Amino acid sequence: MVQAATLISEFVAGRTFENLLHDKLFQSAVERQFEILGEACTHVSKVTKQQWPTIDWQGVKDFRNVIAHEYFRTDYAELWYIAHHVVPPLLLMLREVFESLDREFGPDAPSV
Repeated sequence: MVQAATLISEFVAGRTFENLLHDKLFQSAVERQFEILGEACTHVSKVTKQQWPTIDWQGVKDFRNVIAHEYFRTDYAELWYIAHHVVPPLLLMLREVFESLDREFGPDAPSV
């Protein structure tokens, strides 16, 4: 999740909304990272999600499902907004979550 969120932030940095609309490679790269972010979210344990209720786990998963399964209704203005205004604070929270889990269980612990 951290990697996907990081890549979304890196991909959109220095680019414009017009780039997103007209550069299909760029668009596909951003969409793919949102898919990965949402899919990875489904593998986070219920306990971890309960410990971090400030993260909209369901929203992350739902947005992934729109992009992956209802791609014909992807709202690129919403995607752009999320990439710039939701992903950066989400990334900070995710780093905190996984750093906390690493401190508690060790960096090589099985998925929780």
